[in-house]
Amino acid sequence: MVKLKYNGPLTGEVSVPGDKSITHRAIMLASLNKGKTMISKPLLGEDCISTINIFRKLGVNISIEEHSVTVDSPGYEQFREPDEILYTGNSGTTTRLLCGLLAGLPFKTVLDGDASIRQRPMGRVIEPLRQMGVNIKGRDNQFTPIIINDGDISKVQGIDYMMPVKSAQVKSAILFAGLYAEREVRITEQDISRNHTELMFKESDINIDVDDKTIILKPNGIHNLKMKDIYIPGDISSAAFFIVAALIIPGSKITLHNVGTNVTRSGILEVVKMMGGNIQVIDKAQHTEHISDIIVSYTKDLRAINIEGSLIPKLIDEIPVIALLLAHAQGVSEIRDAEELKVKETNRIDTVVTELNALGYKIAPATDGMIVYGKVKSERTRHTFDSYGDHRIGMMLAVAALLETEEIEINQFEAVNISYPNFIEHIKQLKGEL
Repeated sequence: MVKLKYNGPLTGEVSVPGDKSITHRAIMLASLNKGKTMISKPLLGEDCISTINIFRKLGVNISIEEHSVTVDSPGYEQFREPDEILYTGNSGTTTRLLCGLLAGLPFKTVLDGDASIRQRPMGRVIEPLRQMGVNIKGRDNQFTPIIINDGDISKVQGIDYMMPVKSAQVKSAILFAGLYAEREVRITEQDISRNHTELMFKESDINIDVDDKTIILKPNGIHNLKMKDIYIPGDISSAAFFIVAALIIPGSKITLHNVGTNVTRSGILEVVKMMGGNIQVIDKAQHTEHISDIIVSYTKDLRAINIEGSLIPKLIDEIPVIALLLAHAQGVSEIRDAEELKVKETNRIDTVVTELNALGYKIAPATDGMIVYGKVKSERTRHTFDSYGDHRIGMMLAVAALLETEEIEINQFEAVNISYPNFIEHIKQLKGEL
């Protein structure tokens, strides 16, 4: 639980934690690779620690320092069979990607997570992996626990797969399984989703090609794997909360350093520019990923916009705080084509609408998103709010609280440790003292 209220503008500089999606993938690929890999500036939140702990159980030596992780692996061929369930905690990325990665190992594994993970859809991963010859089953063929290689060991085949959902996790699960395949893996997306897996595979000498919405992974890619040391940029999904805070809290100006601005992830930057927000993106470096500094300041006259179509996969995780931003724009905004919000840590359509309306904003749910009525603010109906165990809902509420003259209480706020353990510390650093 945390209590927050308005304490003036947010000003100063901050470096947000490392990108969660990239950290997961770096740990996984470094663990498959034989030898030592240094991962600099990783996210060490609860989800990524779940991934680390699983590979330790498979026999990988992973040491954690203050600003780095060193993975010293015997290589995937020397992984040992775990004698217990591999616990994925609250991490959908860990659960889904490991369904593919574990498929090529010559022993049985069982994946299970917390109560939230047990409700999230896994059939979207199980079905294409079965088409690839993977021996995999889940509870009701849809949920965890998931059992891989129970009895017969999988002989992974290639696949030509048209993605039915806009999900980088499903795509990545297929690609990780495809590393073991003796035939080509071809994936075609409806809209381009985050491409961290493809970039990291290519950087690690795995033969993978991308042609617009089609990804082609050549056979037996794992034999070419040569993982290199990797720098993890700041997570734009975490930066989003301070981008929005600076835009809506009068007098604010924040510089965010070393943020990953991969074009498949940076939809929030497009949204802010469409709304007329005061934002400057300064390109800094190109490692495996594109990195920028972002300077953002209070903007009084934000424009209402519609967000839909191919823009949605570029900002799906940022939609809760984007809804708060749209509530401060002049006019009515709509978010559409975002059904995926329903199967996140919570049904984020419901939780965003419920909590922001209780704060006095006016937001209506839609079957595939929400309608946000800007500049409509009444008295809040309660003083206690809830993250529902969803880190992004917790941080959305925290940003909203920084505009409230009377203190509000946010329950289950510890959920933010999943992706941003030092979030409150950074609010203090930017002078939004508690």
